[in-house]
Amino acid sequence: MSQPSIGFIGAGKIVDILLGALGPTLRGRSLNIWNRTPARAQAMAKLHGLKVCESIAELAESSDWLFIAVKPHAVAKVMAEACLHVRESSLIVSMSAGISIASIQSHFTVAPRVMRIMPNLPLSVGMGMTALCPSPETPEADTKALLELFSAVGKARLIEERLFDTVTALSGSGPAFAFLFIESMADGAVLNGMDRAAAYEFAAQTVMGAARIILDAGKHPGELKDIVASPAGTTMAGIHSLERKAFRAIVMDAIDAAARRSRELNA
Repeated sequence: MSQPSIGFIGAGKIVDILLGALGPTLRGRSLNIWNRTPARAQAMAKLHGLKVCESIAELAESSDWLFIAVKPHAVAKVMAEACLHVRESSLIVSMSAGISIASIQSHFTVAPRVMRIMPNLPLSVGMGMTALCPSPETPEADTKALLELFSAVGKARLIEERLFDTVTALSGSGPAFAFLFIESMADGAVLNGMDRAAAYEFAAQTVMGAARIILDAGKHPGELKDIVASPAGTTMAGIHSLERKAFRAIVMDAIDAAARRSRELNA
């Protein structure tokens, strides 16, 4: 069976990351791209071995899987043109935060097959967490194929669309929150005399190891915290400082704010 041809509307960072991570898996497929700035599409094509299409129409007509990789505010504009040229058998794969399946299908007289996905930056190192939600029209074979594709660069799971704004906040925006936490840990170490390069290494390795334990051990994070936090020790002193400043509430508020913003993008 031939592999689906893939087209990308948009040539931003997420497409660059996807193609860099999935390059070996996509080898041998027909890969096409269009971008409103031709030079950007040409640079991406040269880097990853794609064909540049002159128009959205050309791209849509030549793609079995059509990836929508533009900013949320631009989705309606590109779909208004793409809807006239997407083949009945093609699958639209939307990576745009906050844009619902219904919103994409509203551009068509007959509802097309749509897969909403939310990948994240760690897939660039084979540790991604990708959420997928197919529309009812999407064949099971396409769903399975996309799950397998993104499982090659981390983990992939089917998620109900009602949770997609939450997923966008948690795993889509989450890496930025984790980077901020790691940077803050390192700053604390620098404040206490450690050089910055060593501080980043210690902080990043510590967070990565802690995450690995949660995934492998199947234990509650609170239980693991208690293993480290001995009575009247250094860890409890640090936890007390965090809790005094409402650390948990601050993190919960960050996820909630990001999820609310995702919902606003589809309003």
